[in-house]
Amino acid sequence: MTPSSRNFRILAGAVFLTVLAVVTIAVVGRGRLLSTLDVTALGGGDSGIPADSAPEARALLAECGDLTGQEKIDCYQAGLTLELGRVGVRPTMTTLDYLVLLDGDVSRDAHVYAHHIGIEAYQMSPDVTETFSSCTESFSSGCYHGVIQAYFDERGSADVEIVGALCDPYRDDEEGRWILFQCIHGMGHGLTMYFDHHLPRALEACDLLSDNWDRQSCYGGAFMENVMAATMPHHPAMMLASDGDEEDAPSEDGDEAAGHDHRGDRGVAGEKRWKAVDPTDPLYPCSVMDDRYQHQCYLMQTSVMLWLNGNDIAAASRSCDVAPPAMRATCHQSLGRDITARTKDPKEAERHCRAGSEPYRGWCYVGVVKAFVDWTSEAESGLEFCRVVDDPGHKTMCYRGLGEEIATLVADNETRAALCAEAEEEYVAACRAGARLPA
Repeated sequence: MTPSSRNFRILAGAVFLTVLAVVTIAVVGRGRLLSTLDVTALGGGDSGIPADSAPEARALLAECGDLTGQEKIDCYQAGLTLELGRVGVRPTMTTLDYLVLLDGDVSRDAHVYAHHIGIEAYQMSPDVTETFSSCTESFSSGCYHGVIQAYFDERGSADVEIVGALCDPYRDDEEGRWILFQCIHGMGHGLTMYFDHHLPRALEACDLLSDNWDRQSCYGGAFMENVMAATMPHHPAMMLASDGDEEDAPSEDGDEAAGHDHRGDRGVAGEKRWKAVDPTDPLYPCSVMDDRYQHQCYLMQTSVMLWLNGNDIAAASRSCDVAPPAMRATCHQSLGRDITARTKDPKEAERHCRAGSEPYRGWCYVGVVKAFVDWTSEAESGLEFCRVVDDPGHKTMCYRGLGEEIATLVADNETRAALCAEAEEEYVAACRAGARLPA
C-alpha cells in the first residue's frame, strides 16, 4: 500500500469515528448553548457547591487535592477511572463538572481529564456508538476526542468509500456546521496521535481533504494535540500512543528522541520523533511551517510560549509582536484563549488581556470570548465577558467574536437573534454581524 493510500484509509477511519460522535452531539448536546451546568443553581457558599452535593467529587478532592504536579494528575485520573467503571461515562463527566468548580488545577486541565475519560471509556466498552452516546461536549468536547484517539490506537483505518458519504450531509446544512467542525477537528487530534505525535505526517494526512475549511479544521486539531504532547508529555493520549511506556514519551524539554521508530507502518523506519517545541524559539513550530498551516498554528502558539516562559502573559504578547505581521492578530487571539485556561472570571480575564500590547488587545478579547463560549457551550459566559470590556472599539470586536461563536453553535437565525439581543444595546449590531444576521 502506498503512503498516500494508507494515510487516506486512516483519514477515512477518523471520519467514520468522528461522525458517530458528532451525530451524538446533535442528538444529546443541541440546546446546551442555553442550558449547561448552572453554578448559581447549585446554591450555598461562594464556591457554588452545596455541602451535600457531588459526593464523588468531594471525595476525590479530599484524596487528591493536596497533591501537586504529576502525582496529583495521576491521582485524579485514577479516581475518575474507578468512577467510570462504577457509574459510566455521563455521571463521571458530571463529577468532572463539579471538580472543576472545586479545584483550580482541574479547571485548567479539564479538557485533558475529559480526554482521559473518553480513552478509558472506549477501552472499557469498545462499542463506538454506545460510548459516544454517553460523552458530553463539556470542556471543548475532550471526551469525544479521547474516544477518537482510543479508536485510532485499536484500529486506525476504515474503507475509503466511507469518506465521501459521512460528513457530506453537513456541508450545505447551516445547522450542521458545528457538527462538521467537531468531526474534522477531532480527526486532527486522532491523526496526530495515530502518527505517534509526528505533526508533519498528521498535517499531510489533513491535506488529503479536498475542502480548505475542512483542512483548516483538521490542522487545528493536529496543532492542539501537538501542544498537549509538549506541555503535558504524560497526558492520556501520549501514554496511549506510547503503549504506556514512559521511556517512549517525548522529553519535556522538547528534544528529539533520536532513533525512535513509529509503531507498525505508521512512519518510516528510523525516522526521528518530531520535536514538538524548541526552547530557543517561542514561535516554533510555526516558524518552520508552510504558509497553509500558519493560521491554525498561531491560534495555538501562545500555549507553547507560556509553557516556555513560565506563564508570563506580557512576555507571550511580546513574542506575538515579532511574529510575521499577518499572524500577529491571530497570535494575540491565541493568547486570549490561553488566558481562559488561567481564569474563568470575566474581570480577571480582561485584566490579563491588558497585560498585552495595546494595538492587539482587541484580538485578545476575541480569543477570550470565543474560548468562554466554546468551553461552556452557552452564550451567557461570552455576554458576561464582553460587558466588562471598557474600550468601545475593543467591545465591538468582543461582541462580533461572540456573534461568530453563536453562529457556529446555533443553527437557526431566530435563536441567534435572540441571543444577540442580550448584548448591550449599542453592540447588538456587532453581535448580529458576527452571527451573520441581517443588519
